[in-house]
Amino acid sequence: MSQHTRSSFDSVTRRRAIAIGASAALASTAGCSAVLDAVGNQMLKEVNLLNQLNHEVTGSIKIEAHDGKLVLDDSFDVPTTESGGESNTVSYADVWTTTGEYHANLELANTKIAGTSVLSRRFDIVNHEEEIVAISIGSSDEDEPIALRIGESFSDLSDINKTG
Repeated sequence: MSQHTRSSFDSVTRRRAIAIGASAALASTAGCSAVLDAVGNQMLKEVNLLNQLNHEVTGSIKIEAHDGKLVLDDSFDVPTTESGGESNTVSYADVWTTTGEYHANLELANTKIAGTSVLSRRFDIVNHEEEIVAISIGSSDEDEPIALRIGESFSDLSDINKTG
């Protein structure tokens, strides 16, 4: 079971998502990435699962640190954006313990995207106090239907939010 608990602050209400989206649209139109980052960073934690599909996804995620320590082990249910005010994002805080290599394993239950239901990827965290990971379930990249991106801000992850 996970040592990470999700609180009501880990999900975004429909009203807050609309406000964030409107702010993001305004910021991108104005070309102000600083405003976009400020809004996006309010909702993102260290590890973020984003459902880009038109149905709920369930599964499990495990992240292991370079020393073999399991730093995240949880089951998840991520609603679609079309589900009555719930966020299409599940976020986890306090995952990174140090800089170094990590290994993410995500497995979807009862869902395949472009023939796959699994993500297994090694990645480096260079700044454990600033970097965030976003995993897009149903990304628009045909070669990467479950995509993992790393960045220090919301705009670093901007291409992960495109849907296919």
